[in-house]
Amino acid sequence: MQNISFDLEKGKTLAIVGASGCGKSTLLRIISGILPCTNSNRLQGTLSVENQTPDQYRQTGKLAFMFQEATLMPNLTVKENIELPQKIKGSNEKLKVAELIKAVGLEEYSTYLPKQLSGGMKTRVALARAFVTAPELLLLDEPFSALDIGWKSDLYKRLVSLSHTTIVIVTHDVQEAILLADEIIVLNRKGSIQAMFSVKTSTSIKDRVNDIAGFISDKSFKELFPALQQAIILEGERASVNDNRINEILKTISQSAGDESKENLIQSSLLDSIREHANEPDVHAVLIESFTKAKTDRLRYMLLWDILEFKNLSDEAHQQYFDYYLHNITPFSKMSRQWYKIKSDEAFFQILKGRIETTKGFNQKKKWIYICDFFAVNKLPELMPFLDEIENGNVTEVNFPLPKMAAQQIKTKIKSEKQDSIHIA
Repeated sequence: MQNISFDLEKGKTLAIVGASGCGKSTLLRIISGILPCTNSNRLQGTLSVENQTPDQYRQTGKLAFMFQEATLMPNLTVKENIELPQKIKGSNEKLKVAELIKAVGLEEYSTYLPKQLSGGMKTRVALARAFVTAPELLLLDEPFSALDIGWKSDLYKRLVSLSHTTIVIVTHDVQEAILLADEIIVLNRKGSIQAMFSVKTSTSIKDRVNDIAGFISDKSFKELFPALQQAIILEGERASVNDNRINEILKTISQSAGDESKENLIQSSLLDSIREHANEPDVHAVLIESFTKAKTDRLRYMLLWDILEFKNLSDEAHQQYFDYYLHNITPFSKMSRQWYKIKSDEAFFQILKGRIETTKGFNQKKKWIYICDFFAVNKLPELMPFLDEIENGNVTEVNFPLPKMAAQQIKTKIKSEKQDSIHIA
């Protein structure tokens, strides 16, 4: 895992989604503090839960973790398994245990041992056990995957009744993520955050689960569901690209570069599918060679983004690509705008500004491209002051020479274009 960074407010719910094996469960173990730092697990960075380390927080007894497997004590009954966390904490609230047994529909099975239960029933016991201490932080690893839709619906309602609990839930179900969460993170196969989504709706999570059919017909759900699904599908497509396919794609690009008609036929999705491999020296070499041979701005623009993904790209090379981008600023910045499919100046400005100011998931050295793309924003009042802030080093996320130079030169070009247009008019 790498480049993981996020905040979660107390009482909010975060859903983590992504393809199998991308590190979702590992991330839960890191948050809980149960994944130790060893020779094979080299953990770097900081993690704070209520201003405490995960170890310190776990020892307060305010954290509950439901694993993918039910992990029930085989020699304890359903009732005894649910009571266990209370006994460890030194409390004994029999009424709460009885309520939970009823809530998960296991009243008739309270004296059964785990070996006498079905997989779905074991899941319900584990979920009740996670709820029994009313934890402040609840970590759930695919808690509803073994349940039918009827029990899912009932347990969704039980989950949201924990209104003061902060919840992190791992799930493969996109609909479930949108239904239960305030924030959603998509992990990619390299264990990095590929995308982050906020569930922007006036409908509370409680109201969502009480009227699931109504919520999935809501505009906010209809907009978020395909975007989230596409992020996961795209990552799955990248993950499925094998060495032979990579070589085929590189051969297609290399043979097309230099022939204008062939270059125009190359789809951006072809490069998207090998983006995860752009940092490999052999792949990088072919991309640079194709960039040098390319005849069209379109292919150069597509190749440039992947070339800049190379971690060992020197500062001198970044400067050369910046100079080239600046020289071709009009077609390149227009292509960026088309790429984002944004027509509004205000929206395009806010997207670029957000990418410059974020520290999550973006190659910091290539942020000068976003600054250059401000050239496609027409006469926006916020633009020039923001470029001033970058040039003066006040935007800490891009406080290094090349972005400052980009801000200064883009300001000059925009002013020059504006003066020319006034003169022509």
